[in-house]
Amino acid sequence: MNQRLLSLLFLSLSLVFTQALVAQQQETNIDEKPVVLFVEFEFDASNMDSALDLLTEMQNQALENEEGCIAYDILLNKGKPNSVFLYECYESNAALKAHNNASYYKNIVDMKLKPLIKAQKILTLTPLNDMGFIVE
Repeated sequence: MNQRLLSLLFLSLSLVFTQALVAQQQETNIDEKPVVLFVEFEFDASNMDSALDLLTEMQNQALENEEGCIAYDILLNKGKPNSVFLYECYESNAALKAHNNASYYKNIVDMKLKPLIKAQKILTLTPLNDMGFIVE
């Protein structure tokens, strides 16, 4: 009887350990996948030039200084003249975190751009597969 109990305990511990490893592996895989951001900003017409200058400065800094930044595009919508869209792509969550923690990000976005933003929407997406990305 004790041997059966011991076997059952061992089996239970093995299952728990295996599930923990699988969960950790899945989390690691998600963290290693590319991350895409679609961001929509709305500004007052009087702030558009300043906002575009700041976004262009941020774009230049990200593309020049961040190895994990795959794309950083600023897009304008002719139908909504006070809206700006960003398409950002990062190699991984770690690359996105590095972007958000960069000193120039804090200076440009947190200190200067945020006060100009009238409205904002952010979509954070993970590609189904990496086939469309060339990561060098």
